[in-house]
Amino acid sequence: MEAKDTNEMESRILEAAKRVFVHKGYEAATMSDVAAEVGIGRTALHYYYRTKEILFDAIFDQLMSSLLPNIDRVLDEKSTMLEKMPVIIDLYMGIIRANPLFPSFVVGELNRDPEHLFKTVLKNPAKIQPILRLRRQIEEEMDEGLLRKMPVIDLVSTLVSLVVFPLLIRKPLAAAFLDNDMGRFEEYMDRRRDLIVEVITQLMVPDAR
Repeated sequence: MEAKDTNEMESRILEAAKRVFVHKGYEAATMSDVAAEVGIGRTALHYYYRTKEILFDAIFDQLMSSLLPNIDRVLDEKSTMLEKMPVIIDLYMGIIRANPLFPSFVVGELNRDPEHLFKTVLKNPAKIQPILRLRRQIEEEMDEGLLRKMPVIDLVSTLVSLVVFPLLIRKPLAAAFLDNDMGRFEEYMDRRRDLIVEVITQLMVPDAR
């Protein structure tokens, strides 16, 4: 099988697995469920991913690999965090919007088995280094008076909530306010980007002395 065909099949399998895991949860989902969602036999699925655990890890690795190296590059820039944050927001929103099932997937697993999720994330500690770098840079600029002093978790959790919550309830939002028009929902998310940048940057601006 050519590399292109292999990559395309792996992508199809990962997308199908996300749908199955969101619908059934990790524990209840089976490799047979994933194979049926893809439209291939279980033997063919095992050629690409031998176990459900490997498949679960691959989903996380795909998403982390899309986001974290790009954050690292932003953090390398010789600019202030107030200048970097809009770029980081764009990166984060882009990944989440390109993977709209991911928030539901994570929330579902946090409710069902948070320990399993944490173990998956921590299997490769190097992958979370960009997050730790982000925290350090924010704290350093707070200490220098360049950013408002606050617990970093307050800032980050506010950002995550602003981005993720509308995607978790996108269908009810679209039904209640957008006549079930998902195209208009995407337009709403485009506009929301500017609102999120404004809210987060205003939150970060140091108090006037």
